[in-house]
Amino acid sequence: MRMLIRVYGELVYNNRPVSELKKYSDSAKAIALLLPNRDNIRKFYFRLGVIHHGKGEFEEALEIYKEGVELVSKEGDKNLQAGFYMSMSDIYNKITDYASAIDVCEKAIRLFGELNDQSGQASIYNNLSGTYIQLKDYTTAYKYATKALPMFEADGLQSRGVGSIKLVIANILLNADEASLHKIGAVGKSKYQRVIQLMKEAIPIAELDKDLGLKSEMLIAMGVSFEKLNQLADAQRAYELALATAIEGPDLNILASTYGTVGKFFHRQQSNQKGVSYLHRALAMSTQSGLLEVEREAAESLSNYYERQKQMDSAFYYYKRFSNVENQIFNKEKENEFTRKKLKLDFSIKEKEYAVEQEKINQQLAEKKLEISFKNKLEWLMGILTMVVITAAWFFYKSKKKTQELNATIEAQRQSLSELVQVKDKIFSILTHDMRSPVNSLISFVYLLENDEINKDQLAQYAKELGNTLRATSALMENLLNWAGTQLQGFDTNIEKINLNAIVLEVLNSFSATLKQKNIQIENSINENDLVLADKNLLELVIRNLISNALKFSYVGKAIWLSMKQNENELTICIADEGMGMSAEAMEQINQYFTNTMTSTYGTNKEKGTGLGLMLCKSFLSMMSGKLSAKNNQPQGSILMIHLPKPLINNASQ
Repeated sequence: MRMLIRVYGELVYNNRPVSELKKYSDSAKAIALLLPNRDNIRKFYFRLGVIHHGKGEFEEALEIYKEGVELVSKEGDKNLQAGFYMSMSDIYNKITDYASAIDVCEKAIRLFGELNDQSGQASIYNNLSGTYIQLKDYTTAYKYATKALPMFEADGLQSRGVGSIKLVIANILLNADEASLHKIGAVGKSKYQRVIQLMKEAIPIAELDKDLGLKSEMLIAMGVSFEKLNQLADAQRAYELALATAIEGPDLNILASTYGTVGKFFHRQQSNQKGVSYLHRALAMSTQSGLLEVEREAAESLSNYYERQKQMDSAFYYYKRFSNVENQIFNKEKENEFTRKKLKLDFSIKEKEYAVEQEKINQQLAEKKLEISFKNKLEWLMGILTMVVITAAWFFYKSKKKTQELNATIEAQRQSLSELVQVKDKIFSILTHDMRSPVNSLISFVYLLENDEINKDQLAQYAKELGNTLRATSALMENLLNWAGTQLQGFDTNIEKINLNAIVLEVLNSFSATLKQKNIQIENSINENDLVLADKNLLELVIRNLISNALKFSYVGKAIWLSMKQNENELTICIADEGMGMSAEAMEQINQYFTNTMTSTYGTNKEKGTGLGLMLCKSFLSMMSGKLSAKNNQPQGSILMIHLPKPLINNASQ
């Protein structure tokens, strides 16, 4: 049976008489019916149909497929029945019977759905997309194509379906009108770059599958895109490779279409001899295979060519062929759409009766016109009233919404002012208390020096205590000045990608004396190439405050660790110490989104603080879309964490 079908196929491609073909097909069918496995008779129809399908003999293929559908539907083979419908949809697309194409696609989708065959459904979506491309409904075509792509990818990224549907998407991008492209989200020259990229991904799939026809179509899409981008050398290479591939392949339909496309390219490039030769081949093959679109475009191009050559007889001949095909595509079965029947009346006998009947009809028409006119006026009036009501409701809605927005703005401003007043009270409290004490201490120390009322041992002790006090006061002054700068009108942050390690080293350098005094080691594991997205000055102030805080609460001889970690959306800078730790109240204040107070405690060497530094850290980080959090370190101490957005392109170590 298989051998007979194979011989049949060879004879079809050698254009042997129908009577000879029928002898082999009838013999193969008779054997298939005798074989115990019913799959053979079902596959007989499918293989026979594929032979004519591939040769472009669509009417013969359709008849065979229809016989196959009738057989397999009786035997309940839904899978093969859906396969027949899929092949039929491809033929209907090629012969521009789009209504039938959509009909068989819907039947196939239902069958594949009952079989839970996603791969089959994806193939039908592929065919449907092709149908809607022909109907120039590119939005619907793109919807089905993008629906099919993930279903094909589930079978493997190198599956044939993935390559095929990427070609469909490319053809949509190349042929869609501007309105459809806008809905799809592909405008301008970027669509051509996208097509080239899609085809670079798809061509290896066609090569792996040894599908020369598919590869040829992919190369054509690349050639069109290169030509649109004015990369003519690349376009010519793609076109010529597409033609060479199609010639090697078995699909005469694709070869005819490729001859037409490549011929038009050479025609546009003034390579008339090669272009005209290819167009003639495209015309002959498309006429034989019934490819109306290819035949129409080839005939039109040849007509234009001969017209430019002043060979008007040839130009007119090919224009008539173009016009005939155009009529076949767009005017099928339309010539009888508006036919009328003529009434034969014997006016000599029924003239009077006809006149009376006509008068009645005219009167009824007049009454009907009055009724329609009244209804139209009433509908027009109701339409105006509806528009007035809708407009009034819209204005009422907008007014109410604006009032709500205004109230929300006022409430936000009130809340902001309340918070600013609380912060102002905190600042003045610090200025009146914490600034006065160190100044008074300094005055007293100077008085003792002036009056020589202090010995050497006392001088060293007082100088140490006064130094600690003044360092704390200096840090306080710096924080106050920085906070005041951010409150000035017009202050703006400069968010950029900056090197985190460079900032950390600069800050640590300023603490060298304190580190030496407390004998504290800094373990810095931040990479030299780690990048953060922040304002350099504000981030430096935050890190300085947090390291100062860690030093303040660390015991002599301990260590402080600096590190950075990141996930998909953010990176976290950690500053960990082995110090006194912090109370639950202090940790809650740090972890709150906003707080007006921050509890302050003495450090391990009785260093005094105000809590202002951590408040400013939270404020500065919020200006950089970041935040501050805290947790206990194990077995003792605290970990303060700076959270910042992750840069889009980050070369930092993971």
